[in-house]
Amino acid sequence: MIDKYVVIVLAVNPIVEEEVLLLVSGVKVKCFASCCPEKIQVGEAYEVEFEIVLPDDDFITVAEKRSDSLIEVKDDGFSCFLYGYLDGSVFRSFVDFMDQEIHYDYPALNEEFVKVRVDRIDVSF
Repeated sequence: MIDKYVVIVLAVNPIVEEEVLLLVSGVKVKCFASCCPEKIQVGEAYEVEFEIVLPDDDFITVAEKRSDSLIEVKDDGFSCFLYGYLDGSVFRSFVDFMDQEIHYDYPALNEEFVKVRVDRIDVSF
């Protein structure tokens, strides 16, 4: 089951309409709108689901230090680093990412504060 979160749309890229800047739980995050059945409006609140797209390999390490910011932007694209706790099948960051199966490939990192390299964060409206 994927949790739903209430977000506020801060911006929609005028060229790449799938690029949205959202405010969720006090955190600004740039996402790829993978499912958006209706036109979204800046300043409006929506209930959404999040999912992360992970690279094929070597995408997770124990975080060297605890970060106050749970997101570190890598470049102008969608890729970023997320910080949080690996809690079995759930990666707990600014939201809980369910069923990512990270724990199967990295069982030693379970219950650790980790840094995860993410290709993009998908959001479904």
